[in-house]
Amino acid sequence: MRLKFSLFIAILFVATSTFAVEHPNLFLTAKAVQEIKASVGKYPAFDKSVDELKAIADKALAEKMDVPVPKDGGGGYTHEKHKSNYYAMNAAGIMFQISGNPKYAQFVKDMLLKYAALYPTLDLHPVIKSEARGKLFWQTLNDAVWLVHTANAYDCVYNFLAEKDRQLIEKNLFRPMAEFLSNGNESNYETFNKMHNHGTWALSAVGMIGYAMGDKDLVAKALYGSKKDKKSGFFRQLDMLFSPDGYYTEGPYYQRYAIWPFMTFAQVIQNQQPELNIFSYRDRILDKAVNTALQCAYNGEFFYLNDALYKTYQTQEIVYAVDIAYKNNPSNKQLLDIARQQNSCIVSGEGLVVAKAVAAEKIPAFELKPALLRDGAKGDEGGIAILRSGSGDNQSCLTFKATSHGLSHGHYDKLSMVFYDNGNCILPDYGAVRFLNIEPKDGGGYTKENHSWGSQTIAHNTVTVDGKSDFNGDIKISSKYHSEINYFSVDNPEIQVVSGVERNAYKDVLLNRTVALLTNKAFEFPLAIDIFRVKSDTVHQLDFPFYYNGQLISTDFTIHKNTTNLKPFGKKNGYQHLWLEATGKTDKPTANFTILNANRFYSIITLADTLTEFKLTRIGANDPNFNLRDTPCFLIRQPRVSNHTFVSVIEPHGLYDLTREVTEGYETNLSELTLIKDDEDFSAVKISLKKGQKFLFITANRDFDNSKTRTIIINNKTISFTGNYYFTDIQN
Repeated sequence: MRLKFSLFIAILFVATSTFAVEHPNLFLTAKAVQEIKASVGKYPAFDKSVDELKAIADKALAEKMDVPVPKDGGGGYTHEKHKSNYYAMNAAGIMFQISGNPKYAQFVKDMLLKYAALYPTLDLHPVIKSEARGKLFWQTLNDAVWLVHTANAYDCVYNFLAEKDRQLIEKNLFRPMAEFLSNGNESNYETFNKMHNHGTWALSAVGMIGYAMGDKDLVAKALYGSKKDKKSGFFRQLDMLFSPDGYYTEGPYYQRYAIWPFMTFAQVIQNQQPELNIFSYRDRILDKAVNTALQCAYNGEFFYLNDALYKTYQTQEIVYAVDIAYKNNPSNKQLLDIARQQNSCIVSGEGLVVAKAVAAEKIPAFELKPALLRDGAKGDEGGIAILRSGSGDNQSCLTFKATSHGLSHGHYDKLSMVFYDNGNCILPDYGAVRFLNIEPKDGGGYTKENHSWGSQTIAHNTVTVDGKSDFNGDIKISSKYHSEINYFSVDNPEIQVVSGVERNAYKDVLLNRTVALLTNKAFEFPLAIDIFRVKSDTVHQLDFPFYYNGQLISTDFTIHKNTTNLKPFGKKNGYQHLWLEATGKTDKPTANFTILNANRFYSIITLADTLTEFKLTRIGANDPNFNLRDTPCFLIRQPRVSNHTFVSVIEPHGLYDLTREVTEGYETNLSELTLIKDDEDFSAVKISLKKGQKFLFITANRDFDNSKTRTIIINNKTISFTGNYYFTDIQN
């Protein structure tokens, strides 16, 4: 029955689909070529992008052509050469269309013929670091990226090539490569049909070369999966990899990467088969995905969640995403502000539309907003909360992760938090342990520390129980569960709150965390309050780290520093990578830890008791190859507790101006932090300032109904409020 259904889908697709026969019409269309020629010299950003593309092509034409036998991993010569080759072919193909100069087409032809001679001789890549090895590159992902670019180049020079050359290139290169990527072996077949960014690139590559060659079968496989039964393929990925809010399950870093093939292939589908209405699919999910990706950033830098490296709005994938998104939805004028910041365009019809709009229209600023971005295909697998106060470099931002695992690029950090302020990341997430395309560093791939450190719970700003990672670091178990958002509220600009719960990360342990970003004229800058409740029937060790960027300035508790003999903090689960630099205790009800970052001070004020231990650690132990950054950490340990509530305030304050040699407000403005009620229903915290102002924050701990009226008695006074939280100034 399944075979008959697959056959029916294939026949239906062939019978009802129409492909444009002219070239180019893959990504760069013939109509766009004429418009580009007519626009030369009119739009500076577009002219700049054309000049940059021409420079890539001209440089390649001036050099000796080399199509080497693959042997190196990421960053090695052959890897980088095949990478630069596909960029060069893409650039030369486009320049041929724009300039009409046959030298560019001849270059693409000559290189394609070299690849057509090489490819049939290749076995799997000799570097064995991936289950899905490529032929040109060490993993099939890179082979797919090569084919995406090269398919576009082929389309641009298609009419220049003699029929015999096209037949040779397609027979010896494109068809076997498409077959290899989609069904070359068990791993490739799995990747092609997988819900993962590698699958997105693979099916986009096969689909694009299928359109370029007029091969309806390849296109059908790309759109609907290898069996053409719609259980995988491009449309299924659009269904499964994005939440209804457009959040990509692998996290912002990989959303930034995956959006490139998603948007590029979608535009190709729109050009070839407009009747599919790809940009309207699933309530315009691609529009949402682009906007959500842009929201997952601070000052243009993408959030470090899960496996992540430094990436910004300036990357070519975001240039592609913004231009294509605007072309297909010109009502979203805020995208033009991102394009203006990029000062770069795709050399295509989409890029030209954006360049014209940037030059002609009054551009509204792109607004970074507080948001709850649900995770999961149905939006029911937790989510990422983003709290923001202010704008631009002055913005304070707090992210809260309560999601599913995030596929193979996920980390074991339930209910983790990151804090940004004053244009800088103050309390960071480590992200990935990887040196992208730096061959001496494990061939440019992830180092072993990405697992032993980067993905472990202790590497993040959240609670670790009994020195073990969430789900004991087992992705098969972690992938079955997700955290939940209790409530999220940003209706009041002075108090933005999110609360989340994790029930499955540790056996018989419930984790419940509520964080709020508070803005009030009594506060020098917006401050964050953090209430982390741990509930269990048995006794546990709880470690709660705050990793920070900056220099330690002061503490109000005694520190004993290890000045001559550093030892690792532990033996496994990430602890082995932490140097224990100092320890401390306090006999006060709170502890204050103050650092300096740029020109501002930051204090972490946290509740303490007689059992509380403070550990100052630094990343870098058991790291013989210097793969880890030496980020310091202020860690709070409760050695033996069953039920415990951590309460902390993160307060920006003061000024450190070296130019004027002015130092102001280096001490915290808080005089007291008190947990005045904590039970199954409510947690209530009082914040007192040195100037005399006092504030009360209450959060509900269960029964999260925003319309419910609640009553709580504090110090013999009855307080009633509607909703899940309450914040006010108080007299005593």
